[in-house]
Amino acid sequence: MSTKSSEIVVGVDFGTTHSGVSWAVNGGSKVIRLINNWPDTAAQNASKDKVPSAISYVNGKPPKWGYNVGLTDESFKWIKILLEENHKYVTTVEPVKESNTLLRKVDKTAHEVVADYLKLLWDYTVDDIRKFHPNFQDIFTLRVVLTVPAIWSPAAKDKTLQAARIAGMPDDIKLVTEPEAAALATLKDKAEENSLKVGDAFVVCDAGGGTVDLISYEVERLNPLKIKECAIGSGKCGLCGSVFLDASFQQYIATIVGEAEYNNIKESNRKKMMREFEYGIKGSFSEKNDQVYSVDLRGVKDDPKNNIIDDTITVKM
Repeated sequence: MSTKSSEIVVGVDFGTTHSGVSWAVNGGSKVIRLINNWPDTAAQNASKDKVPSAISYVNGKPPKWGYNVGLTDESFKWIKILLEENHKYVTTVEPVKESNTLLRKVDKTAHEVVADYLKLLWDYTVDDIRKFHPNFQDIFTLRVVLTVPAIWSPAAKDKTLQAARIAGMPDDIKLVTEPEAAALATLKDKAEENSLKVGDAFVVCDAGGGTVDLISYEVERLNPLKIKECAIGSGKCGLCGSVFLDASFQQYIATIVGEAEYNNIKESNRKKMMREFEYGIKGSFSEKNDQVYSVDLRGVKDDPKNNIIDDTITVKM
């Protein structure tokens, strides 16, 4: 049993498309540190709350992860889905199919790739904690809470735990479903405001990058806060996450410039355009009808009628 008097609780949200980490010293000021200074050689996304769940290999080693995975790098994406072998998206969704093919090329299992990614994520987290508490290992016990999809099978949960331990996380990791984590975080402030009561029911919409879950919960206890599912779910999640907005935008641009010309654009230029959409337009989009947006579009000749000028396309959405 540990003799350390305090603990640091680390929340790791390992997502399909992006991941996030926050941590706090249990007790005291209750200040939560959200890591938002992820490594980024381009520096344009260095203040994002989430980091891409992407990793690339060269000669069997993972030199790049997150934002540092380049536009032309062959990389794993949506790798988390491959931990659930019976998931229908393993054979139907392009990013998952590509990652499945890449596994054979680098001679690794999905479990090993996830462990490699989580190790890079965890090492960066430990370095972040050390900046604030240089000798934290001598003072604090680390407690890790790791999110998993609500529909994860026991086998997939076990693979996630194994990968996390291989990555160097403490053995006694606590798993929590993604919607439950979101619900507890949202309700925490309401409980402290005394605006919550036992028996209150609510619906959580967990809209992620790849999938969307809807789950109904009921407040079972206030202190400590405890919730339970109050309606039987279908055991399914919708394939309608925000990456499908990316696909729709790409198709929208292809419709404007023409399918043939769009297909002739270099892959690196298409990826650059989509990165500008993902980290620029998508995050600043509003419901105003007169909003105008511009993205880089190289490899297409000028077409003022369609607002394509000097390698840039301007659109109204």
